[in-house]
Amino acid sequence: MAYPFGGHPRLADYIGQARQDHGATCQSGTAADSSGKAHAVSKIKVPSGKSVVVVGMDQTDHLTPSMVGYLDRRLEITSPWFSVDPGDNNPFAE
Repeated sequence: MAYPFGGHPRLADYIGQARQDHGATCQSGTAADSSGKAHAVSKIKVPSGKSVVVVGMDQTDHLTPSMVGYLDRRLEITSPWFSVDPGDNNPFAE
C-alpha cells in the first residue's frame, strides 16, 4: 500500500517528504553512549526553528503511525502518512 492510505514510511521517506514539502534539513551521524556503543542519530529541522532528534533509528527503519504523529507534532508539520497521534496537527483528533 502507498500513502496516504496505508503502509509505513521509512525514516528516509519521512525526511525526504519533509524536505520537499516543508523545507526541512537533516543532519545524520552516530553518537556513542556511556558504554561506547554507537547509535544512529538524525536531527530534522524545519525553517520555523522546530526540530526533533531521532536516536537509535536507522533511516531504513519503518515508522509506526504513532512515530509519524510524534514527528509531525514536534516539527509542527502535517505529513502525508497516517498518524494516530492525538496532537493538534492530526486531522483525526477530536
